[in-house]
Amino acid sequence: MVKTGRKHAWLAVVALVSPLTSPVMANSAGAAEEPIATGLCPIPQALIQRPLEPIANLQEGAIGVRSSRADIDSETQIASFFGDVEVQFGQQTLFTEQAQVNQLSGNINASGETLFTDGYVEVASENFRLNSGENRAYLSGATYQMRTNGARGEADILSLSEAQVRLEGATFTTCPTENPAWRMSAEQITINEDEAFGEARHAKIELFGVPVLYLPYLNFPVSDERKSGFLFPTVRSSQRHGFELELPYYLNLANNMDATITPRYMAKRGTMLQAEYRYLSEAGNGQVNFGYLNDDASLESEQSRFFWRLEQQQQWSPNWRSYINALVISDDDYINDFGSDFAGRADAQLYRHAQLDYHADALSAMLRIEDFELLGSYRAAYRTLPQLNLTYQGTGELGLDYRVYTELTRFQNQELSSDTVTRFHLEPELSYQVERPAYDWEANLSYSYTRYQQDANLLDGRSEDPDRALPSFRWRGRLNLERQFTWGERTYLQTLQPQIQYLYRPYRDQSGIGIYDSTLMQDDYRGLFRERRFSGLDRIADANQVTIGATTSFATAQAREVARFSIAQIHYFKESRTQLFDSSSAILNNNSDLAAEVRFQLSDNWSFASDLQYDMELNRTQKSQTALEYRKDPNNLFQISHRNAINLLDDDIEQIGMQAIAELTPQWQLAGNWYYDIENRRTNDALLALQYSDCCWALRFGFYRRINRNLELQQNTPLLGTPEFDNGFSVQLMIKGLGSDNRSLIDLLEQSLFGYRHPFHLSN
Repeated sequence: MVKTGRKHAWLAVVALVSPLTSPVMANSAGAAEEPIATGLCPIPQALIQRPLEPIANLQEGAIGVRSSRADIDSETQIASFFGDVEVQFGQQTLFTEQAQVNQLSGNINASGETLFTDGYVEVASENFRLNSGENRAYLSGATYQMRTNGARGEADILSLSEAQVRLEGATFTTCPTENPAWRMSAEQITINEDEAFGEARHAKIELFGVPVLYLPYLNFPVSDERKSGFLFPTVRSSQRHGFELELPYYLNLANNMDATITPRYMAKRGTMLQAEYRYLSEAGNGQVNFGYLNDDASLESEQSRFFWRLEQQQQWSPNWRSYINALVISDDDYINDFGSDFAGRADAQLYRHAQLDYHADALSAMLRIEDFELLGSYRAAYRTLPQLNLTYQGTGELGLDYRVYTELTRFQNQELSSDTVTRFHLEPELSYQVERPAYDWEANLSYSYTRYQQDANLLDGRSEDPDRALPSFRWRGRLNLERQFTWGERTYLQTLQPQIQYLYRPYRDQSGIGIYDSTLMQDDYRGLFRERRFSGLDRIADANQVTIGATTSFATAQAREVARFSIAQIHYFKESRTQLFDSSSAILNNNSDLAAEVRFQLSDNWSFASDLQYDMELNRTQKSQTALEYRKDPNNLFQISHRNAINLLDDDIEQIGMQAIAELTPQWQLAGNWYYDIENRRTNDALLALQYSDCCWALRFGFYRRINRNLELQQNTPLLGTPEFDNGFSVQLMIKGLGSDNRSLIDLLEQSLFGYRHPFHLSN
């Protein structure tokens, strides 16, 4: 027997088995290190308060011990250690008052109060036993705490192996407080390293000490990695649906794909099945969504309601790529009745298309299938089945750029399949550009030829095989001016960019051509400098006009833009006679509306934006959209907005809106919006939500009132006339540490009828 001094005892013991490795993640951390903060809750106190000091010159695979006293029995090869015993083996450290190490078997036994850590889990227990044959350590009467995610609890027996933590008669929670908001107790809890998830058998979920759920089997994440299992439900109630319950089940199918299946029970309508599938590859990604309600009990007819959506993009090679985006609904009211993450309740149409693109140095091509579905009782739209575009461009002699665009499209009426149209378009173009630091200008000369084969009944005024040839000339020039100036104690850079554009195109009678993909585009500031007033090719407007405009901006010395002003107007030398369906789209004035944009970054938190279209002859605003916003951070913002539109479907629209999110305390958040129709003196959309959240759970209450759009019945715009309203509320519990949807309240505002938009990105 060898005795050592009272201060320290050192012994190097060659282990007969590999030392234990950390389950879930090998993160060696000393007790003196600060634990990771867990959100709004207090930082959990580490079980091991003493510092971890590695034993010097400890060879790999050896067991190192320091203690006050050591005894070694040379016959049994058992070493006994007493007083402030610290045992180190691999990444594991054991603190105790008395321990025995068997040098032949590698077994370790410690009695009395022990502290153990492997860098991932810290355990305080009544004793410790390492069985080298099983390569597993056993601790009884254990209190444990995981350093990576703050999970903690108690266990009658806690056992550790190379890739697993197993708890018998255990509790589990991610709340670090003395009285946790939620806790799980189970006969057995297993946490595996490779999959980073936990399994519980015969588990009870307690909220504030009250058992609320029993599950014979439960799996749950113990890290940010994905794991199959139930997510927490959402509870709602509304006038149209009655009581609602959603219970999503998440499927982690592979590292690059997952799915969520969500039964949605609605007391007044029935049970809907919703599903989502996502995948990701090196060259692309895709997502499929599906919803189906077999029999809507709220309708007199036994009508099934459904939707499906597919989005997929793929990069096949450096030159070839494809994209698909399709959304199909059973009826026009589906989005209004059930909502969707992919279409807003205020949307008037659904757009779906699939296309294949080719891009090379000089040649680009696109093959596309396109479809518009107008929601409500409107004129049936046409599908493109398909459309082929080819563009060839380059630079020739004398610095002239050339471009040849050609298109072949076949249209089909959505409601009358015999109404088919073939369109061929050819458009060569020459352009010349000059760019200097102080100015730039560009001249374009093009000639377009379009021919149609209209196979439908021609009683609607369309010609059988019309064609159209149109030359076009466009010149656009800009000055680029700038100056520095000082205002107060700051230096600013102001830029001024006046620009002028002349556009000429003769008139051609196009009344014999049907309308297949053309509509009137916006006359905002940028729109006034477009070459065409209509989208598509069915109408190309005649023009003899000049557009004059200017933009000025102010930026700090750090190139941060703080203000921008833009204003423009078109002056017509000759009125444009080209129109769509009626004379409302023809030009009858000498000047266009005055289009202006204003952007202000008033301070780090305040911003202002306004877009305006003003009729100079009638002296009235035709369209405007203005917003003022205070935004401290995503949890604190306030916005007030105003929107105005004159003569929209023979009626005016004027609305005011307010949106706000306020962090009342670190735990409490309040959010709401309110949109008021000034013309009709009614609230179109209102929402109030209150959320409590801390590091381990959250509870959200939501109350809403919104206009109910009966698109199947309304003949005109769905927000006019005498509407119905839907009132309801929702309750959502989110448990952190067992998997949940933990989106912020700003996401809730974005899903409302009109949605949240940052002032610098307002849609016109």
